[in-house]
Amino acid sequence: MTVEHVAVIALVVEVAIMVLARFGTERRHWNHHKRRGPVPLRKDDITHVPALLYALAAAAVAVGAVTTRVELTLSAVGTFALFGILLPAFAANSVMVLATRGRPDTVVRWQRGIAWAVAVGGGLTSAGLVS
Repeated sequence: MTVEHVAVIALVVEVAIMVLARFGTERRHWNHHKRRGPVPLRKDDITHVPALLYALAAAAVAVGAVTTRVELTLSAVGTFALFGILLPAFAANSVMVLATRGRPDTVVRWQRGIAWAVAVGGGLTSAGLVS
């Protein structure tokens, strides 16, 4: 299995995590609309990502780019920005939203550690999409 295969698998897993978290968010909104649940929190949206997750993904992208010796063209930088920083950070935040059912203030250490691992892993494997 090559680095490209691992990068595509990581991308598919990230998108699946984000879709699951989005379905959970929409379910909570629907329950509230039908008066069966409390008001969803603003932080329940998967796009409200803490800056630390972006920073972890960006650092991992930099390490991945250096270790694979990728030419930094405009296309490569765009690919790194989208698939190496944005999507892993969204997926990591989705892990925290899924783990806490939309209450990101209740995240415990092991849940935060898994989210950090998703952000770093997604950033590192994004180098395979560029090479």
